[in-house]
Amino acid sequence: MYFRFFYCLLFTYSGSLLAATTQPPSELTAVPDTCVALREGRQCYADVVLSWQQPEVGNYCLRDATSKYIMQCWLKQRQGSLNYAFDSTQSISFELFDSNTSQVIAVSEVKLQWVYQNRQKKRRWRLF
Repeated sequence: MYFRFFYCLLFTYSGSLLAATTQPPSELTAVPDTCVALREGRQCYADVVLSWQQPEVGNYCLRDATSKYIMQCWLKQRQGSLNYAFDSTQSISFELFDSNTSQVIAVSEVKLQWVYQNRQKKRRWRLF
């Protein structure tokens, strides 16, 4: 009887220890995460809010994943946000990285979609 009680108590305590030691995951979100253009190949315009949150205070920067262009940096912060004027013909990924170690912590992508895809019309040969 006491063995079962001790056994249950041990598992309950070890579970709470694991829950206390795990840190929340690194987070980078883009809202909206999809930009819709009218036709394929056309520019898509949207105001995107890039928000991030980290479990510990640090020096973090946000950059374009393709060009590695640094958009903004934050010193001694745990969270931040940036308003970005999205203007592109293709999807763009963003990276949050630690400016001290240059290690990428989180990635988010703004995807591009179209209402109408470009389709080649059949061009028939005409005399006039």
